Amino acid sequence: MESFFSGALNLMHKLWGEFLYILPYLAFGVFLEAIIRTFKWHVKIRKALTRFGPLSILFATLLGTVSPLCACATLPLVISLLLAGIPLAPAIALLVTSPLMSPAAFSMVSGMLGLSWAYTVLFCAVFLGLFAGYLTHFLHRYGFSEDLIFRQKLPAGDFHDPDYPVEELRCECGKQLSHKVARCTHNKFLVFCAKFWEGSIKIGKFALIGLVIEVVVTAFVPNGWIINLLSGEGIWPILTLTFATIPLHLPQVTAASMVFGFFLPDPGQAIPLAKGPGIAMLIGGPVTALPVMGVFYSMFHKRVVLLYLALCVCGTLLLAFTFRFLPIAL
Repeated sequence: MESFFSGALNLMHKLWGEFLYILPYLAFGVFLEAIIRTFKWHVKIRKALTRFGPLSILFATLLGTVSPLCACATLPLVISLLLAGIPLAPAIALLVTSPLMSPAAFSMVSGMLGLSWAYTVLFCAVFLGLFAGYLTHFLHRYGFSEDLIFRQKLPAGDFHDPDYPVEELRCECGKQLSHKVARCTHNKFLVFCAKFWEGSIKIGKFALIGLVIEVVVTAFVPNGWIINLLSGEGIWPILTLTFATIPLHLPQVTAASMVFGFFLPDPGQAIPLAKGPGIAMLIGGPVTALPVMGVFYSMFHKRVVLLYLALCVCGTLLLAFTFRFLPIAL
């Protein structure tokens, strides 16, 4: 019994140490996202998406990189934009980009894996959004027009209405603390504090999940094969990680936390993470979140689901192999 408590204490001590290391980056990222949400800058960009034709793909990609919304929150937004008249191409670009990058994700990846990895993930997010968006735009005439993508006609109405008939798309934002504060007061500082609290809980939860998984795995499971995958320079680690992460619910912060834990450095020490496998893990995992794919499959025709998966997988492999063979160090 004593050894059990001693082992549990060691695990908690390691988890606490890793969490303290990432805490400043978590706080800074949440701070930036709270400002964006308080002043609704991402909403202002979103309103421009229906007015710029093919150029809206670029705007959607940029919105995805600054939006504080996760993949599960982005999908109802994307469907509402489609119903409002936005083409499928910018909608796909937004849906691809949003899970990959946000101010909080950039801050935490830079803190855990270094600035070079943060800029690499940002570049990959922008590239994948543009790649998916413009390829979808090209395929518009081949069965991917807006009137052919849904399995059935969705009922009219506001997703924010608590009585909206499609439960999967019904928005629960009205129950959030920040919305309650906004209804009671117009004080921006109080609204900011509420949004900062919400962001801390949401993003901190995903970061802790990644750290807990890593701490438990390193303590009880022989993890040499995982480290070999993440640090491997061959082709198979890239293929293995890309396809193994497809069925996983692996948000960006969780993926980065797991990788960080396996290669926990002293401050300033470089992370020995191979370029190709690192991109496969940090890009391929978040972009195919399982809950999103479930709702996606229930709402859209199979060809749209297959298109989305093909764009995500092919784009991830293209990026991973390109960086694998580029003569640059991260």
